[in-house]
Amino acid sequence: MISIIVPVYKAENYIADTIRTVVQQTYTDWELLLVDDKSPDHSCEVIEKTLEDLPGETAARIHLIRKEKNEGAARARNTGVDAAKGRYIAFLDADDLWDPRKLELSLSYMEKYHAGFVFTSYYFGDENAHPTGKRTRVPRTLTYEKALSRTVIFTSTVLIDTDIVAKNLCRMPDIGSEDTAAWWQILKSGVTAYGLDTPLAIYRRPAQSLSSNKGTAIKRIWNLYRNVARLSAAGSAWHLVQWAFRATFRRAIDDAVVNHMESFKRFITVRLSVLGLILQTVLYAILWFRIYYPIVGGPRISQDGYNFGYGIKLYFRGHLLILLIYFLVLLFITRANGGMKTGYHRPAAVFTGLVIGIASTNLITYAQLSLMANWLLPAIPIICLSVVQVLLALLLAYLSDAIYRHVFPARDTLFITGKDDDLAGHVVQSFETRQDRFRVMRVLHAGQKPWAELEEECLRWYGCVVICGLHGRVKEELLQFCYGHYIRVYLIPDVSDLLLEGSEQMDLFDTPILELKEYSIRWELRIVKRLFDIIGSAVALAVTSPVWIVRCIREGDKGKGGDQKGKAESPIEEIRILGQGGKKTVCHRFRKDGFGKSLPMLTDVLAGRLSLVGPQPLPASLQENLMQVNPDYFYRLRVKPGYTGYAQKKGIFYREEDAETENQISAAESSAGQPVEHQTENKAAGSSRFGSFENQNALKMDLSYVQHYTPLLDLRILLGGCSRKKKQ
Repeated sequence: MISIIVPVYKAENYIADTIRTVVQQTYTDWELLLVDDKSPDHSCEVIEKTLEDLPGETAARIHLIRKEKNEGAARARNTGVDAAKGRYIAFLDADDLWDPRKLELSLSYMEKYHAGFVFTSYYFGDENAHPTGKRTRVPRTLTYEKALSRTVIFTSTVLIDTDIVAKNLCRMPDIGSEDTAAWWQILKSGVTAYGLDTPLAIYRRPAQSLSSNKGTAIKRIWNLYRNVARLSAAGSAWHLVQWAFRATFRRAIDDAVVNHMESFKRFITVRLSVLGLILQTVLYAILWFRIYYPIVGGPRISQDGYNFGYGIKLYFRGHLLILLIYFLVLLFITRANGGMKTGYHRPAAVFTGLVIGIASTNLITYAQLSLMANWLLPAIPIICLSVVQVLLALLLAYLSDAIYRHVFPARDTLFITGKDDDLAGHVVQSFETRQDRFRVMRVLHAGQKPWAELEEECLRWYGCVVICGLHGRVKEELLQFCYGHYIRVYLIPDVSDLLLEGSEQMDLFDTPILELKEYSIRWELRIVKRLFDIIGSAVALAVTSPVWIVRCIREGDKGKGGDQKGKAESPIEEIRILGQGGKKTVCHRFRKDGFGKSLPMLTDVLAGRLSLVGPQPLPASLQENLMQVNPDYFYRLRVKPGYTGYAQKKGIFYREEDAETENQISAAESSAGQPVEHQTENKAAGSSRFGSFENQNALKMDLSYVQHYTPLLDLRILLGGCSRKKKQ
């Protein structure tokens, strides 16, 4: 058990929060000893009122010890040490706060190193205990000699094992800086303190705090050297100089580097992607100097024997320009396809972006060099280069992701949701599958909490806030609040957010204007997309022709004797769907399940009824049901349905049974006379009656594809592969 000792004096404004920060600990085997040092304010009354509001089992573990006279913080803590029943002793000041995992992580760290004394880093907070953005750094170990020249142990972060450290050493002398004196006497006994460099406490620091007085601090540390450490005047002066230097240096480092470490680490991680592209360029440089430059610069003789003379001659800057052009083209194409989004995309998606960048850049470079040589160069060398570069890209994609996850540990996550419990539950489950990136700590429903409590919670311990299912003014105000307080926000977009992503900013007046077109894909891109569909489907049909033959023969034999006239049943069936713009059309697939069931859709792509990449083609009845549930489902028909698509790639499919159920519920509500405005309110709040989570999510993926379409996106989706298994 951990005994937590809190001296209470003039703490009526803080003590309730301090009690709550203990009650919220993930480690639950504790007792809380509140030692009232004859406080002249209403601290005891606040404590008693707080205990009344707690469950009986929890309140029973909290003990209020009243002293008959005021004797100072040191003796108050000593009273708590004497009364402690736990093996472990933790100290907490009445105005400081703990991270919910403080006890759990400290104890785990102590057991890892078999330590008797553990302390952690902490955040500086303002008078309301809101983190100011500054934090401390602590060494992994601290001995007595090192402790004399640095005061890095903060009382509210300490955890002591009395099986290793004698309990009487935890008692503090009644002098100024009594806590530092106590740590020195523990370390002087031969104990090594272990520092956990994770901020697990908030040091509430009002603008006029006593500890901020530098003159007082110097006098106290001098007194400790002389009267506690028993150092000579010369020794005290030497250690004081070291202490002052370290304190000044540490503050300078904190201000210049440490407090910008997040940006610095992100900068380094992003540069890993650039380093990978530089390595790819080095491989190309080897190919250029050893194979292609001798050909481009050597004698040029045609097949009929005509001598064109020598090719181009380049000096250092010419070679540098060739390599620079290659690097910039590779950088542009890779970045456009997400190949540099380490940490934001899965390693497989980053690898796909790198492959597209390598393939496109090498193709462009090969054409460029062939023009320089006046005829086609040997293609085998650049093909071999591409294979090596792809293998390197595979290594770099997963290595960079591993480094990113090591540098940026999982963020403590606060969820703030709207009315749709179903949507929130699914999103929370999705986040919980990525424990390497997010650690869901708490879920709040905006409609059930006062606005002040939402703000207060956002300012606590969380590394990020996820907003899900909020709309209108509430979402806007919460976004502005988090942005104004430098809080990272992840927003689960609704349909209107996705539509705005495809808008373009115009500069016509003295105010920003966003243009949202009725059809976001430009006409020239439509031509490119159609050419891509024709070529891609023709190649795919040629490659998959053996599968066609096998399936047609096998399923044709099984279908003999189909109707009464003896006509065999075709192995391919027609499915009526709603195509682009809601027009009725048909697509084809094999009747029997198995490998290649959807291959006949390639003929529909060639005929122009489908596209290689696009929204999932749905039976007309399902699409009509969805549009009756929510007219927003019509937006997905702005483009042709696709053989594969963004949503299918993620394994997300529309569920027909959900659409039918939702349609029945919606019809029942209408027949019951529910006011139209109430139905609109439910829709705005993200009610599940206007689309299940699976169907809404599939719609959002389709709209995201429509609003961000590029030919390279089609290529990335095709190379990335997709699941064709329906979730029925």
